[in-house]
Amino acid sequence: MKRKIFACFAVLMLGMTNVSAKISDHSGTNISGFEIGTKSISPKVMQYAEYFKREGDRYGIDPNILAAICMQESAGTNYSYREDGTSYPAWGIMQIEYTHEKSFANFGENRDGDRWTLSDRLDPEKSISYAAYLLSESLYKYDGDYIKMIQAYNFGDTVLDRIINAAGDGWLDERINAAKYADNWKYSKYGDPLYVEHVLAYYVSAMEYSGAKVRIDDKLVKFSEQHPIIDGGYTLIPIRAVSETLGAEVEWDGDDGVVTISKSDDAIILNIGSSTAYVNGNRHELECSAEVVNGRTLVPLRFVAEAFGNTVEWNGETRTVNIS
Repeated sequence: MKRKIFACFAVLMLGMTNVSAKISDHSGTNISGFEIGTKSISPKVMQYAEYFKREGDRYGIDPNILAAICMQESAGTNYSYREDGTSYPAWGIMQIEYTHEKSFANFGENRDGDRWTLSDRLDPEKSISYAAYLLSESLYKYDGDYIKMIQAYNFGDTVLDRIINAAGDGWLDERINAAKYADNWKYSKYGDPLYVEHVLAYYVSAMEYSGAKVRIDDKLVKFSEQHPIIDGGYTLIPIRAVSETLGAEVEWDGDDGVVTISKSDDAIILNIGSSTAYVNGNRHELECSAEVVNGRTLVPLRFVAEAFGNTVEWNGETRTVNIS
């Protein structure tokens, strides 16, 4: 199984700012007014770089965003409200609230067969994985808008949706009044109205981001478990998503590592790790072979899509494959 782990570059990156001052695949809310990368991320946070990178690739989230949220939420310290260190109520480095108890348990069961408990929030690997999943769900919901995604992590989707519905493009200025959009909330303040600003202050490109997005006729495609990644300049997509995205049928021979993708009268055969593919029996040499990442088989998207007659365009600025 091919697995790439990128080393932590925290020693070199601490204290540096983002010259570009932008998030590579963000779309939506204007971020020109945000001060990005003006604060340092601690080595305590960057010790989890392997988890940020792996779960970012898995769920299509920039791992540097995960690190920035971790820095804002906990600075890398596992928090519990009890001074004696007992595990409940435990928040963990990503500050997963107790209101997520059921969702957190279901996520763990789907992920590794065990229902995670609230005390599992103290396991950095589990809390980072769940946080990446939550962010991924919000990023899809808000159509690639990282600013809304980040604020939703603090406010929750429900309250943020009410603010957006009420204020439209002025939702950023309306955040200060978030308490009035929360049902049965008896306090005058709700969440952190400047959460986006605080998180982005820690956003520094310390880890390589391998994620990519896919749009079909301009509609963002939602993925589960494993999202597309960029490897060597080529976009790889999970075979499970091929059938959902391109309307094809997929057969997987795990013993021989052979993938057969068929649609109508066309059939593509690929071998894991091989640069040779067959389309309707005709041999083709690939510049990017199929791989196994995070236990999922990924195939070259452009080759498969174009073999079925689709038009494929790549937008490097938003890291998006557009299929029509």
